[in-house]
Amino acid sequence: MHPKQLAAIERWNLLLSAILITGSALLFDARVTLGVIVGAGLSCLNFWGIHRLVLASMRTQGRRKSVLQVLLGAKMAILMVLVFLAVQYLPLEPIALAIGLSVFLVSIAIESVRVVHGRA
Repeated sequence: MHPKQLAAIERWNLLLSAILITGSALLFDARVTLGVIVGAGLSCLNFWGIHRLVLASMRTQGRRKSVLQVLLGAKMAILMVLVFLAVQYLPLEPIALAIGLSVFLVSIAIESVRVVHGRA
């Protein structure tokens, strides 16, 4: 994937997160909204980390590239721990957390369609 598309996915992720959080705040209770906020926030942070690590990995070779790829795996483990801690200790709705986390999938789908149709 081209760095331009990674940046576009990141922008879509932020925009869709803002829309989802606003909609949740207007339509649902605090537990649902907190779940969406935490999920979308983790999704944005996760993709920000992916974007930076992938770009750095594309620009380097050898041992540094291997270290960056290991960091990409470690980032995923950290995300899993943060999701576990959020579900265990925050007064949120787990389904709303999952919906917030899923924002990046929609962002990737939108940008993929844009690329296929030559609009990117």
